[in-house]
Amino acid sequence: MINSIFGTKALRIRVFVLRVLFLLGMGLCVCSSMAQQYMNKAYTPDIKTLQVYLNAGQLDWPVIRMGTNDHVTVSFDWMSHKFPHLAYRVRYCNADWTLSDLDEMDYMEGLNEVILEDPYMSMNTTFDYSHFEFSLPNDEVKLTLSGNYIVQVYDTENPSTTLLVACFSQQDPKVNIVGEVDGRSIYGVNKEYQHLSFELFFQGNFSAMPDELKVLVRQNGRHDNEVFGLKPTYVKPESLVFDDERRLSFEGGVQYNVADFSHRYRYSGRIERISFHQPYYHVEMQPGEMLDGKTSVFGKDVNGGYLVHQQDIWNDSEIDYSVVHFTYPIEEPWLDGALYVSGAFNDGRLNELNKMTYNYERHQYELSIVLKNGGYNFQYLFVPAGMKSGLNSRAEGSFWETENEYQIYVYYRQLGSDHDRLIGFERIISK
Repeated sequence: MINSIFGTKALRIRVFVLRVLFLLGMGLCVCSSMAQQYMNKAYTPDIKTLQVYLNAGQLDWPVIRMGTNDHVTVSFDWMSHKFPHLAYRVRYCNADWTLSDLDEMDYMEGLNEVILEDPYMSMNTTFDYSHFEFSLPNDEVKLTLSGNYIVQVYDTENPSTTLLVACFSQQDPKVNIVGEVDGRSIYGVNKEYQHLSFELFFQGNFSAMPDELKVLVRQNGRHDNEVFGLKPTYVKPESLVFDDERRLSFEGGVQYNVADFSHRYRYSGRIERISFHQPYYHVEMQPGEMLDGKTSVFGKDVNGGYLVHQQDIWNDSEIDYSVVHFTYPIEEPWLDGALYVSGAFNDGRLNELNKMTYNYERHQYELSIVLKNGGYNFQYLFVPAGMKSGLNSRAEGSFWETENEYQIYVYYRQLGSDHDRLIGFERIISK
């Protein structure tokens, strides 16, 4: 009927519209594939010691349980007593930590521009800083959906520029997660690798199709070797089994190096010495080295975490910073990759900020980082050229007996829905 009235002109218009819609769709796909994936990050060197944790425990993963009094604490230091007027907003993310298209009224109630006021100023420290701290949810912000969230802190005079991002999640448990870690992997039995397997048991009347679930697995909170988009190996009437030997095999690594410089005299762990060189204190770590199985798989660590504290002070505003020096001696530099220092203090990122530089005169890799005094876990990771995942085996060794912690996140997007609900979170400790 349309063609009979308007002839070929209408047909050309219809073809043109279809082509435009197709190109727009392709553009959306490209934009989606290039969307930014968020992680805890300060976008300015003025901010240090960004921490995000559950309730009051610095070592607890920031995952809130809906219907409880749980909250996440976000804290950071602005490295001066002069700072801009700061505020924060909350954004909702998809399972892969890209921004969701949901409107804020779909995932929160209250204000979404909260001014940060009344930081406490450092006292009697060699580094000046202003400490900011707040919790979510709070009187101004209520979170109504389970899933992933980010907090964006910005300067109120330039609200389009993000100064830091803090990530946390809220879960509405619908599955029980039961798992185990053993030495069986595609690389052999009881050698360098650990294999994680787990089963999801549906709670109550809840059930889901495999295509409606997205599963994320991290080892000790690391991002470089995380596994996303796992599919179940077996489907049972009331559960799903995940036993992918290829994707769920991880280097066992070694126990994290421990260093506690919360006191300038009573320090412990892998610290060579602490000395004062005007105007700062300097912490020299013992040199890194390749370890053997007898000394590297036993001992106390917190799987990469850290705890800010300082002995013999009256309040938190007197916790100082120190310049921490890492070294890894080796006769010649590795030409097929780069060496990094990794831990929760840098959110496990492998970038220029924690990349070691080879000193040809001293025949060693070196790195200096300014860290707030406390107890830290760290490890050396080698990243082969062209890869993003770090290897323990090239730097310190890897053994299947090493204790590690695996975090499992289970997301659910019902067919026809537009957001990823977090329906399960569990920590599995290798024995």
